[in-house]
Amino acid sequence: MSAPDMPADVNRLLRATAEDYELLGARSLDRAGQPVVWEVLGAAGRRLFAKRHKNALMHQREAAAYRLLAPGLGSGRAPALLAEDTRSLLVVTSALPGTPVISTDLTAAEEQEVYRQAGHLAAVIHAQPTAGAPVGEYLPWDQERERALARAREARLPEEDITVLAEATRHEPPRTALAYCHGDFGPRNWIVRREGDRLLLGVIDFERSHVEAPARRDLMRLTLQLTPRRPDLRAAFTTGYGRELTPQERAACRAWAAIDCPAALRWAMGHHRDEEVLGYARTVLDLLRHPNPVA
Repeated sequence: MSAPDMPADVNRLLRATAEDYELLGARSLDRAGQPVVWEVLGAAGRRLFAKRHKNALMHQREAAAYRLLAPGLGSGRAPALLAEDTRSLLVVTSALPGTPVISTDLTAAEEQEVYRQAGHLAAVIHAQPTAGAPVGEYLPWDQERERALARAREARLPEEDITVLAEATRHEPPRTALAYCHGDFGPRNWIVRREGDRLLLGVIDFERSHVEAPARRDLMRLTLQLTPRRPDLRAAFTTGYGRELTPQERAACRAWAAIDCPAALRWAMGHHRDEEVLGYARTVLDLLRHPNPVA
C-alpha cells in the first residue's frame, strides 16, 4: 500500500508500473527538504525507485542514458528504466542490488578490484555510440575561466588559492576526443555487491550523462580527485580502462579540475558542508600548488 503523503503523480506512475506497492522510504531530499527519490517494494517483491529530477535537462539526460547507455554495460551493471513521465520529470527504475562503495567497508585488495571494474565500466561507457545522446555545454575557454574565478571569489577562497586557480587555467587545455560520459562517475554512484567471494560493480545516477571529452569530468575526477594519493587505485583503474591516459588527457584533466574546483566548493557549502566534495576540492587545490602535480 502506498503512503498517504506520496505525491499524487509519483503514486500514479508507480501504480501504473507496479500496481500495488509498499513505500520503504525516501532516499534523497531537495534543498527544501522534500523527497526526490522514493524506494518502494512492488507487489511481486521487487524493489523499485521513483525519482523526480530537478529540471528538464537532467530528466532528458537520465532517460536517454537508460535507453542508450545503460544496456551496453551488461546485466546487473545498471538499473533498468521501467517508466517515465516527462511532464512530471519522473522516472521509475529497477533497484541495483548492493551498497554504494563510499559507504562499504572494503579491504585494500577489494578497493583495487572495485577500481579495476570501475575502469572497465568507464571504458565501456566511453565506447558507446553517441548518436542521439545529449551534448554537453561548451563555452569558450576564457568564459569558462572567468566563471570559475568568479565562483572562487563567491566562495571566499583566499587570494593565494584564487591565484593558483588562475595560473592553472591560464591556457586552454588540449582538445581530446568526445565520448558518451557518465558525468558524475565516482564511489557515491558505484554500487558494489558480493556474489560468493566475488565482487560485482554497477553504476547508478545518469542524470549528468552526456557527450563531452572524458577528461572534462569522468577521467578528471578519477585522476585528480579520487586517486592522487593512492597509486594502487590509479593503477587498478587504468588496468580496467585498458590504457594509460595520454599526456594531452592528463593536461586537460588538470585544467578542468581547476575549473571544477570552485563549483565543487560552492556545491558542498550549499549542501551542509558535504565533506566528500569538500575533500575533492581541497585535494585539487593541493595538487595545483605542487610544481609537478600527479595527473
